Amino acid sequence: MPTLKGEAPDEPSDVTNPKTLSFQERLAIGLDRLKAERKLTNKELGEQLGVSEAYMSQVTRGMRDVKLTTLDKMTRVWDVSIEDLFTVTEDDLTRIAAKKARRRKRKAANPSS
Repeated sequence: MPTLKGEAPDEPSDVTNPKTLSFQERLAIGLDRLKAERKLTNKELGEQLGVSEAYMSQVTRGMRDVKLTTLDKMTRVWDVSIEDLFTVTEDDLTRIAAKKARRRKRKAANPSS
């Protein structure tokens, strides 16, 4: 998972305990799950909501707050509940840990990035 708000660039966020996650982090994880399940990109999610790819990128990285009206639109457009968007499962934690490991491995192989 990309860097979350407040996270130091080289320190992985501790997402092992869902109870300590902020709403932004939980939404970012929920959106990551949605993207993975539906094989969608931030650009495609943004197009579906009528927002920019940059905005979706910030939301999916936990770097931007969303309005309640945007959450409502997400649930209607994607046919999911708000609970679905904020629920963090063990599978999510495993997927996020694997993404972070791949990112660290790439960064170690290419330290100039």
